Amino acid sequence: MKFNEVANIFEQIEKTSSRNEITTLLSNFYKSLTKEEGQILSYMVLGRVAPFFVNSEFNYSEKSLLTLLSNYEKVNMGKEEIKDKRIELGDIGDTTKFFSQEAKFRSQSLSVKEIYEILWSIVNIQGSGSVEKKNTTILETLKKLSPLEAKYFVRIICGQLRFGISFKTLLDVFSFLISGSKDIREELDRAYGVTADIGYIYSIIAKKGLEKAVVGLNSVKLQPGIPVLPRLVERVGKFEETFERTGVPALVQSKYDGLRCQIHKYESKNYEDREYIWAKYIKKKDIGLFDMSSSGVEVKLFTRNLEDITAMFPEIVESAKSVDEKSFILDSEVLGFKDGKFLSFQETMQRRRKYGVTDTSKDIPVKGMVFDILFLNGEDILSKDTVDRVEILEKVDLENSLERCKTERVQTLEELMEIFNKNVEQGYEGVIVKMKTGGYLPGVRNYDWIKLKKSMMNALVDTVDLVCVGYYYGSGRRSDLGVGAVLGALYNEDMDVYEAICKVGTGITDEQLKDIRKQLDSKVKEEKPKSVLCPEYLKPDVWVYPEVVFSVEADEITSRLGEEEIGGGLSLRFPRLIEWDRDKSATDATRVTELEEMFKMVK
Repeated sequence: MKFNEVANIFEQIEKTSSRNEITTLLSNFYKSLTKEEGQILSYMVLGRVAPFFVNSEFNYSEKSLLTLLSNYEKVNMGKEEIKDKRIELGDIGDTTKFFSQEAKFRSQSLSVKEIYEILWSIVNIQGSGSVEKKNTTILETLKKLSPLEAKYFVRIICGQLRFGISFKTLLDVFSFLISGSKDIREELDRAYGVTADIGYIYSIIAKKGLEKAVVGLNSVKLQPGIPVLPRLVERVGKFEETFERTGVPALVQSKYDGLRCQIHKYESKNYEDREYIWAKYIKKKDIGLFDMSSSGVEVKLFTRNLEDITAMFPEIVESAKSVDEKSFILDSEVLGFKDGKFLSFQETMQRRRKYGVTDTSKDIPVKGMVFDILFLNGEDILSKDTVDRVEILEKVDLENSLERCKTERVQTLEELMEIFNKNVEQGYEGVIVKMKTGGYLPGVRNYDWIKLKKSMMNALVDTVDLVCVGYYYGSGRRSDLGVGAVLGALYNEDMDVYEAICKVGTGITDEQLKDIRKQLDSKVKEEKPKSVLCPEYLKPDVWVYPEVVFSVEADEITSRLGEEEIGGGLSLRFPRLIEWDRDKSATDATRVTELEEMFKMVK
């Protein structure tokens, strides 16, 4: 398969607004691919070369590319002219396409695999002089591509492919590819839930009939070192409703406002040797589990977004290594801890950095509050009841920077309220109440786990996590800041789109607005992203690609008459920013159906 064929299909996707049509388009295209090409495409369509848990970022900016193009002597376009063309066209891909036409570059029919290897070579250029080296690789590649190929090649390396396609869309594509419908989504969801690797999932079903594909998916195992999609929680409107959902007795744990962290400890020699197409490109120092010749003990830490943050919390790593158990996967919440008290989420997040970790670890030590265990000493315990996993966890000796979250058994509302109030008084967000029975379901949100937060004491049942899909220019004092308010959207899980519901400008400091503007500059879209739905009266001055999640509180949820089709016809009254840039992916934002339920709860 040649890359120009992929570029053509990308162009068709970009011109197609219907999610169903995109699913059909991609599923038909996959039929023409080899197993290896299908794996590569699965990453590439998400703008990547590997799954999210593999450190494989391009670290190449649009600014660097524009400088590169302006320095190319055979096209008479200076830096300012290139910048003007970028503003005129509104897209770095289209700008490069125009440049490629001016330079008269022609396609040399590079294959998909050749482009994949070039992309990895860019990822692996690091250290002193890396920008110059990347520039050389990129320019030499552009000379071998057609203008259309160049458009999508640079979009990938600049992180601006952004079709609005998520892994969920690809799982739909795979289901249609195998069964002609969504009939095997359950099997696909389970397999992806324990591997979080879309290319690997494709390799299991590639060129197989329905029966063999299902058998393959059902045989996918949890493997330490590979993150599991985190289990999610639901909300209820009243405390009294809790036991109706969970039954009694129920399990109660503290709800912390920290950084969700999965802790993996393992010996790589003991685990399944899988054929990961990306593994051979990873630098030795990053390979970890994927180097099957290694016999040492490894520890890896992952966020709820599957980001590898092992290097950021060395004290958690050392504490995990000191645990007697040879292998485990723990689910935890990492919190800053100082003078006997947990720190706020904002203070804890100062530890989330790649450099200066040693200094910040002294200023802001952390604790991993462990509340669940998914794997222990070679045994997958995902399917065990929650109460059994808790009992197993209680027998694991944790110390130093790892601490077990206390689990209490309750049978009455009075007991529950006593524990809830105690947690709120201690500065925690509230509690999580869990049904005793039922396994750990990766990526699933249902009423087996329920969060009760202190916000339930107010008119709003809970804070709301919105995705930023645009912003408005400031006026008055904020006119010089570039941003006066942001546009927040809910996630529609069924349609895989984001539905705008309210403007948020309160609770944001001037310094925050400056930082928000800088962050959103790289996400600006000339036109409304096709994955966004927005009422006309909320149309922002600037559209941005839906990636940043932020939390708000509000006085109440209100109904917008006549606009039920977007955001359930709901909005928030006097929304105020609580936290910008949460550790969540856009698809983890509050769903439309969730806000509808919250609205019913407080009516």
